[in-house]
Amino acid sequence: MKHPDRMNPEGDAKKKSHEHLQYLLDSHEEVLGHIKGLNDWWRELDERGLPKYGEMGTRMEGLRDQLSKHFCDEEQEGYFKPLMDESPGFCIMVPDFQKKHKEFLTRIDDFSTRLKQSEPPFQNWNEALQELQGLLDELRINENEEIQRVREAFENSSPDQSS
Repeated sequence: MKHPDRMNPEGDAKKKSHEHLQYLLDSHEEVLGHIKGLNDWWRELDERGLPKYGEMGTRMEGLRDQLSKHFCDEEQEGYFKPLMDESPGFCIMVPDFQKKHKEFLTRIDDFSTRLKQSEPPFQNWNEALQELQGLLDELRINENEEIQRVREAFENSSPDQSS
């Protein structure tokens, strides 16, 4: 008699693939939530006229740490492998992801460093806000594009579909 857990190795692989894809989607949603939180906090300070450059630099470092882990997870072959197995065309996008990820982390590092300087190099709070807004908008667009790719692969690998 076959052991129930070993009856369908192909089904097990699909299940594992779905777990990876779901993890990726959840991670993207967490990043987008962090971005929204930064946006909300920054706007509240702007409305009150209370610039807090140093604290914003620290908050950006928190986003950077989260993104660094998120990007590292995405770029590891083992993490993307189930997605590439289901959607082979996806693998050609990984180097592009890596390049974009590195650029985002470098830009966040630079922005955080400037925010935390004893004399921040911004003419005013609004200038810093505009730079932040541009960076967060680009991050949001990048994450949404990646989410869309993952969802497409997720839908194409649905366990409900017959092989």
